[in-house]
Amino acid sequence: MNATPASRLGQFPGFLRICVRHAHTGSTRPPKGFPVPEGHGQDIWVFTHRRSDQIIYSFEPKLSGFHGLKQLPFHGKKTKPAKLRKDYWSPFARISLPAGQGSVGRSIFQKLRELKHLHEVAWDDEFRYKPIEEYTPTDKKRIAEEEKKGNPDYRPIRTKQERGIALNRQKPNAIADMAAVLSGLGRGNKVVTAEATEGAEKQLMEVTVSWANDQDRQYAEEWSSNVTHGLFDKPSYMSEKPAEEKPAEEKAV
Repeated sequence: MNATPASRLGQFPGFLRICVRHAHTGSTRPPKGFPVPEGHGQDIWVFTHRRSDQIIYSFEPKLSGFHGLKQLPFHGKKTKPAKLRKDYWSPFARISLPAGQGSVGRSIFQKLRELKHLHEVAWDDEFRYKPIEEYTPTDKKRIAEEEKKGNPDYRPIRTKQERGIALNRQKPNAIADMAAVLSGLGRGNKVVTAEATEGAEKQLMEVTVSWANDQDRQYAEEWSSNVTHGLFDKPSYMSEKPAEEKPAEEKAV
């Protein structure tokens, strides 16, 4: 009589695993026909960390700790904060589209997120080597020693921690990505309102990029003519002096 309940109990852990798997892999997209809030996607805020140059994209002028942290990969010990502190994170750019073009903004947002992910995971062997500006006195001494030994091609290699710090430094890449996406590059780019035809260039939607510091746009080699640049007023917390940040493992509860 106890055989049937025992067999069911044996199946119960497997049932739990199925539930957990579905909970983790289920789609986060709203159901088909779910109403999109009016204006959602017309503004894209680009946030950066004051010290690490990590990047987070948001549809809101204030960061969400939950959604923001999901955009930050783990590159090694102390490379990912335990929480987002407003005195370290601030918006440095805002991409604004015409009214009613939220779907275009959401497409831009997706492409920028995908490009950021590629920068963080698809790096080549060249990235392992330190650029000249990262050479320490010890590195320079070692280079001189190697040259005396007849090895002029020696190049210092980044440690795992140094590589993680360099991978976090995505601000220059993010600005170059913005220029590329807003110029209409990429398959299915909705910034393109009319494809190029014989005797006519492709037409692009007018976009405004507002900056906290106008000099930041120089990270991109070129901006397309459909992009207008300006400045936005800095939130008050951007002028606050940040306190000394504690290691992530000390902050975690």
